[in-house]
Amino acid sequence: MSSESDDPLKRSSSEHYDIIGVDLDWSLILGSASSIFFGFLLKITVNPPSYFTLLDKTTLLAALYSVVVSTTMFIIPVIYHISHYRKFDVDRFVFRTKKYIMIGIICVMLAMYLSLGLVMNSKLPILIAYSLASLPFIFVIFRFFRDTRRFFRDTSTVFQI
Repeated sequence: MSSESDDPLKRSSSEHYDIIGVDLDWSLILGSASSIFFGFLLKITVNPPSYFTLLDKTTLLAALYSVVVSTTMFIIPVIYHISHYRKFDVDRFVFRTKKYIMIGIICVMLAMYLSLGLVMNSKLPILIAYSLASLPFIFVIFRFFRDTRRFFRDTSTVFQI
């Protein structure tokens, strides 16, 4: 009898390692985009408009710091892959990459919210500006939780069989 490890198709298949390429592609694309966003925020931070108040400058620095954290989180999977290449565990890598990318996405969303609120604050009162800036992110959060509830509901019926 042959086991799964004796199957030449399974031994020669690179499907398991294709997941690594996809995860690294995602982190590289998101890291590049957040680095560009960092450049725009850094330019505004170095040369702020004359009408910026202390609250506006603090908000801008918080957005800049959030983009720095997100860029770092997007780069960590690449560093982890390079440093653990010899003793590499694919499942562990995928789990850790997902965690780092989720932290990075949350930080980018925070930076985008603060930047959008800051832009709207120049034309609208502060309460209305930051309330309107939160609408796209509220939509994303509702959409995310709706999809994850459906995912868990579908997988729980699969495991009950």
